[in-house]
Formats: sequence, structure tokens, C-alpha cells
Amino acid sequence: MIIEKIERAPKEIVEGFKSLLSYDSVTCAVSDSMGRFNAMTAAMKPLYPGIRFVGTAVTVRTLAADIAAPFKAIDLCDPGDVILIDSHGSQDTAFWGENMTMSAINRQVTAAIIDGACRDVEEIRKLRFPVICKGIVPNVGSVSGYGQINITIQCAGVSVSPGDIVIADENGVVVVPKNDCRMTLEKAQTLLETEHIVQEKIKAGATIGQLINVDEVFKKVFAYQNKAVNKEG
Repeated sequence: MIIEKIERAPKEIVEGFKSLLSYDSVTCAVSDSMGRFNAMTAAMKPLYPGIRFVGTAVTVRTLAADIAAPFKAIDLCDPGDVILIDSHGSQDTAFWGENMTMSAINRQVTAAIIDGACRDVEEIRKLRFPVICKGIVPNVGSVSGYGQINITIQCAGVSVSPGDIVIADENGVVVVPKNDCRMTLEKAQTLLETEHIVQEKIKAGATIGQLINVDEVFKKVFAYQNKAVNKEG
């Protein structure tokens, strides 16, 4: 299945998330704003330091070692899109390389995120094209034509639908569902704009435990545990 036309998150919302890149640790704030969900696994690694971006998702699901769908996905991208590849569990075949990177740059693609491996890493680093993946191997997949494009996929532990907003920084990658993007943006903006209040109190000598009243949190848990024990007895 190849879906060529997709609904993307509104441009003003995408630009709103881009404006948050002026802050440090944007992905942490966005994840917190989604109930601490939608962050990709720690196995995902940037190909070089300093990768930070926001874009809209074009999704790919490959079959085993078939690289045809990632090829086609590049042609379907609009400027600012991020290609996300579900490798169908294949970790030892490259699904991205130098020629794909050059093609993606021609289409003004923002980045590639691969739940799998890539190759040609020296060339990609020289091109300064953002790639986040699980590994690096020299052998590339074949062009067989069995993949799918712009369907909902699983990428590094997160469900991703075409048109979702993808955010990456030094802490990792988070995905904001396009149906929730406006509310999540508002929450993240508020969190980042007010975080300095907490930090000023810590600089003045307080601890984070004191500020969130962590003793009260433990007190509630202990009370619940004791109640459960008494009920069993």
C-alpha cells in the first residue's frame, strides 16, 4: 500500500514547536506534556552530535531487507517532512545511505529516523543530514517493492501516523499525534516558560524533593500499602 496524499499537522503548530527549539531539552518538556509518553527507546542514536529538529512524519514499513519503500517515500515528501522507517525487525541491513541522503536533501526533507540500521555514515555526516537509527552496517537492502508508505507504523516503541509531529534533540525523539498537537504545544510552551521559577528556587537552596513535597507522595503510598495489608489480614 502506497498512500501519496496525507493530512499533515497544521503549519502554524509545526512552526510553534520549531520555536521551542530555542530551549534546551525540548523533547523532555513535550514528553511531560503528553503524560510522559511517546518517547522513542534509548536504543535510537543520532549519527552525529547536536541533532535538533521538528518536522512532520512520512511513514514507511519495510519487509525484511527491502529498501524500495524508503526510496519511494523520499519522492512523496514535502519540504519539512521527516521520514520514519519501521524495518520490520531487521537490524542487520541498512535502510538508509548516502544516495538516499542526497535525494532527501533535494526534496528538502528534514531528517530520517530508522528503527534499524544505516550505512555511508562518513558521507552523511559530511552532508550534515540528521539521521537517527539503531545501528550501522555496510550491507544495504534490495529493491523488491514489498513495503508500505504512509500507514501507521511502530518506530522504536512509538506508534507513528503520517502527518504527526516529530521532535528530536540531544535527549532523543518524541512523536506528537497530529490530533493532539495543539494542546500538547500549549502545555509544552507553558512548561518551558515557567521552568525557570522552579530552578530559581533550587538555586536559592531548595531541593526538588521539597518543592514537589515528595514526603507527601511517599506518605500516600505507604498509607495505601498499609491499608492493603490490613485488608488481607
